[in-house]
Amino acid sequence: MARRVASPLELGRSFVRLEYQKQDAPLLLLWKGNGRYVGSRPECATLFGGVSIGNDYYPVSRRLMVQFLEGRRKEDLAGMAVPRRAYRPAGRLFRLMGAIPRVPAGLDELSAPIADLEGDGKGVPIPIKQYLKTGGKLLGFNVGRGFSNALDALILVDLRNLPPAPLERYLDKPGAGAFSAWHALNRGVA
Repeated sequence: MARRVASPLELGRSFVRLEYQKQDAPLLLLWKGNGRYVGSRPECATLFGGVSIGNDYYPVSRRLMVQFLEGRRKEDLAGMAVPRRAYRPAGRLFRLMGAIPRVPAGLDELSAPIADLEGDGKGVPIPIKQYLKTGGKLLGFNVGRGFSNALDALILVDLRNLPPAPLERYLDKPGAGAFSAWHALNRGVA
C-alpha cells in the first residue's frame, strides 16, 4: 500500500476511558497530536488506521454501519486490505434488514436509527464519525478475535483533500501552512 499511497502514516490504536468515550474532546486531542506530527513532517499526506465497531452493538446496527461504510469504499486500494477474519453477517440478519427500506445517505441520518436501536442510545462510534468528516474512505473490514470480536474498519484519509478550516483544526495554523506549502511545492512527488 505504501507504494500506492502518498507517504502513509498509520494511526495506531488508542483507548479512551468509558466515561469519556461519548465525547469528542479525547479524539480531538489524539488527532491534534497526530496533526502536530504531520505538521513537522508535511510529506505525510495520508493517514490510515483501524476503527472499531464494538461487539456490544446489535448485529443489525453493525450491519447498517457496514453497508454505510461500504458506500464509502476506496475501490482502487480496497483489494490491498485482506482481512484475516472477514465480516459475515448471519443470513437471518438480511431478513431482519428487510424492514429497513434503505441505507441512510448521511452520517447524521445513519446515527439516529442506530441510537434508536441500541438500548443505551449510542450512535455511530465517534472515531468513525471523525474519519468520515475528514473524507475518510473504507479499505476493508476484519473481525478482531483478540479484540472481543470487534468489527474493525480500516479507513484511509488523504489530508491533501481537506479544506483549509479542518486542516487547521487538526494540524493547527502553522502545521497546516507547512503542510499546504510543502504539497504546493512538491505536487506529484510524495
